[in-house]
Formats: sequence, C-alpha cells, structure tokens
Amino acid sequence: MTREEQLVFCKKCKHRYLDFDRGILCKITKKEADFEDECSFYVHDPESSIVPKITNLIKPNRQRAKWAEYLIWAILALSIFSLISSYLQHDLLLKIQEGFPVSDHQLEMNDLREGIVGILTIILYVISVITFIRWFRRAYFNLHSRSANPTYDEGWAAGAWFVPILNLFRPYKIMEELDEKMSYLIKQRTEEEVKSNKPLIGAWWALWILGGIIGKYIAKAGLKAETLEEYISSTNADMLGIIFDIPLSLLAIFVIRTVSKKEERLVHLEAQDSNKSNTEVE
Repeated sequence: MTREEQLVFCKKCKHRYLDFDRGILCKITKKEADFEDECSFYVHDPESSIVPKITNLIKPNRQRAKWAEYLIWAILALSIFSLISSYLQHDLLLKIQEGFPVSDHQLEMNDLREGIVGILTIILYVISVITFIRWFRRAYFNLHSRSANPTYDEGWAAGAWFVPILNLFRPYKIMEELDEKMSYLIKQRTEEEVKSNKPLIGAWWALWILGGIIGKYIAKAGLKAETLEEYISSTNADMLGIIFDIPLSLLAIFVIRTVSKKEERLVHLEAQDSNKSNTEVE
C-alpha cells in the first residue's frame, strides 16, 4: 500500500492528528502510517471528511487582502504628494532665509496645504493599519482552523501590535509562521517545494522598525522647531522620512500579496480535496 493510500484511511480515522513537522500521525502510535493492508487501530470517524470540515471553518480573506493593498497604495500616492509639498515648503523657507520677498498669502497657502496633507496622512494611516490587522488576524485564524499547530493564540495577531516590547518582534514571528506553515500545507498536498518569503518578510519588518525610530525623531524635531533654521532642518527630515516610507510601503504590499497568494492557493487545493472527498462518498 502506498503512502497516499494509507493517508486515505488516516484522514478518516478518529485517531488522526496533524503534526506540523511530520504530517498526519496516529494518536496511539505517535507515528506516521506504517501498516500494509489494514490498520488494527483504525476507527472510522463519521465526520471525517477532514477537508470539507476544514473548508467550512475557513473564513474568506481575499477581499481583506485586496483592501489592505489598496490602502497602502493610497498611502504611497499620498507620500509622493507629501514629498512634493515638503519640497515646496523647503523652497519657500530658503527664499525667506535668503531675503527674497514672500507674501502672507504664500505662507498661508503653504500652511494650509501642509495641514491638509498631514490630516489626510493620519486618517489614511489609521484606516490602513486597521485594514491590515483585520487581514492579518483573519489569516492567522484560518491557520488555526487548519489545525497547523500555530505558536500563538489567534488574538495575538491583532493584540501584539499594541503591546510595548512585544510589538517589536511578535507580529514578525506570526507573519513568518503564516508564510512557513501555509507553504508546508501546500507542499503536503502537492509535494512541490514552495518558495519561502522569509527574506522579504525580514526586510519589511526591519524597515518597519527603523521607520518607527525615524518617525519619532522627525516628530520631535518638528515639535521643537522654533527658528527658521530649525524649520528648514525639520522639513529636510520630513522629506527623508517620506523617501524612506516609499520602499517600506512597497515591501508591505509585496508581503501581503505573496502571503495572500499562498492562502488563496491553499483554499483552492482544499476545495479540490473537498470535491474529491464528496465524490468518493457518493
């Protein structure tokens, strides 16, 4: 009997359980299937169509991934406009420093433009964070539904972002685990080697942490600015921060897209297995 034929029985047995490293094991022997013609421990599970059961527990997440991407693209577009706005402010401040005449209207319009950009950035950023976390938590919930032995409770996919110290590493660990375990589950079904996104996720997280540090520095510099020279330095820091945000946004989009593609592929494979199992039952 081949490994695939053995697994047909294992998937319908009450004693099955999933080990992330080794696959489907027997609760009694703690081993993979090794029987020839029949298993003496086999007990049929009437609810066993394991795949249909899993499929029913999986919640749709594709739309959430798309909205998370769209909002980051919107932030990226606003960042480019903000860079232009900061450059115009920098140019205006240099004119004042060099003694060129600048009207009150020009100053008012500059402050209005910068104020609008700032408010839009905050609003869009908050909405984007909420959308991203909703997608992230749903993906981790689905991993739990697949019984892939996740390391953390699914609530940490949202909560870890708001806990000091923990937010420096746990969201990264969960994202890495999502990518790794979905790759494993795909390989279990297709026997294909699935490309790891670990370097991409690592680069995204490194930029995220670095961006947070730079953002705090820029915010402090802006609040402390009183002289013309300090305003010029603060504006320069703003432009550098915006330039830094561009690759961070692109990496975030790529991470969402690549992890979401694995999730969608897994959903497709599970649906195929579900149809196959239903056909066999009929």
